[in-house]
Amino acid sequence: MKQKKETKISLGTAITLTIIFLVLIIGVISIILNVVQKNNNEQKENIIAENNTPVDVTTSDNKTNENNDFDIEFLKLENNKKNMIYSPLSIKYALKMLNEGAEGNTKKQIENVIGNLKLTKYDNIENALSLANGIYIRDTFSESVKKEFENKLAKNYNAEIKYDSFENANNVNQWIEDKTLKIIKNMLSDDMVQDPNSKILLINALAIDMEWKEQFDTSDTRGEKFNLENGNEMTTTMMNNEITSDSASYYKDNDITAVTMDLKEYDDTQLEFTAIMPNNNNLSEYIKTCTMDKIDEIMKKSTLASKTKNGIDVYIPKFSFDYDLKLKEDLINLGIKDAFDINTANLSNMSNSELYVSDALHKANIDFTEKGVKAAAVTVFGIKDLALPLETPKPEEIRIDKPFLYVIKDKKTGEVWFVGTVYEPNSWENEKENY
Repeated sequence: MKQKKETKISLGTAITLTIIFLVLIIGVISIILNVVQKNNNEQKENIIAENNTPVDVTTSDNKTNENNDFDIEFLKLENNKKNMIYSPLSIKYALKMLNEGAEGNTKKQIENVIGNLKLTKYDNIENALSLANGIYIRDTFSESVKKEFENKLAKNYNAEIKYDSFENANNVNQWIEDKTLKIIKNMLSDDMVQDPNSKILLINALAIDMEWKEQFDTSDTRGEKFNLENGNEMTTTMMNNEITSDSASYYKDNDITAVTMDLKEYDDTQLEFTAIMPNNNNLSEYIKTCTMDKIDEIMKKSTLASKTKNGIDVYIPKFSFDYDLKLKEDLINLGIKDAFDINTANLSNMSNSELYVSDALHKANIDFTEKGVKAAAVTVFGIKDLALPLETPKPEEIRIDKPFLYVIKDKKTGEVWFVGTVYEPNSWENEKENY
């Protein structure tokens, strides 16, 4: 009996020890998993800090730039049957820099719009291409801006950090003019800068001045008919070029006519221009259902001039204008609301002061001529504190003689530099003396 009792005690003890051992094992595994998770999070947080090129800057959102239509969202938001130009790339850069200073719901709203953007890094090309980021800080507010924020903009976006008295807009405007190849002048008013509550200006400025790979001959330019969307006609300054090389392509179906033309390659960067004209002369309706996927599909289906018997004969009007996007209103409509609300804005990664975005400005300009394309854009966030054709014996005629939209993009990376519309091109009456 005594031996049997001792056996029972030993069995109970063994069971108890087994349970304790299992608990310890589970605890150790839990600790190891927590350490691994912490290390992974730290590595993710350090990705941006360790990278020195904008192309690898990402947001914390799991999206992978799924808002492919961001590039043409503003065409839809401001579809007012007017000549228009803006730069999606400029707006993206400005939003990414703003996002670096945002936190909480403000950051979430920005990321819901821009997704997980990966921006292409461009090297400036003298007199041909310029892309610059800058942050102007009121000198009396400089100590209130977090150095981590400044360092991140300088490192990831090559942003120039400027401290200014904000006595007037001269310094900022001169910087913008220099960075846009002298195209955009006097962007900001003195009143905007002098406001004592104005503390920070986040700026992106970019510009191109590029020639066509195959230029139009001015001797072939003449006054020709252009059909306006309202049913009227005008005489426009119509350029003409016969192209037989692979520097141009076209697409035609029952609904649209499209043409793409290459600009010259500059230091391994080449942009291309695409015009898409609805054949029913109703561009404003076409824009409502247009998507970047549709535009990409049109370009994929386009036929090279070199693959077309006798090439193509392109007619397209000259145009020159500038446009001020209602950026603040548009971004609010897209869902970025808190950043502009004095009560809900959270820019705590920028400063411990209570800041909000008071202004969102975007101005762009384009000059489309026989020689090439000259275009520029500036985005400014003003931040305040609480104070396939049939063969024919002649060239295929591509006549862009109705309102059309256009896209200027990097031929290699697909990065969209400019998007716009032309409802009323240049008047021949105003220009015929030059020909």
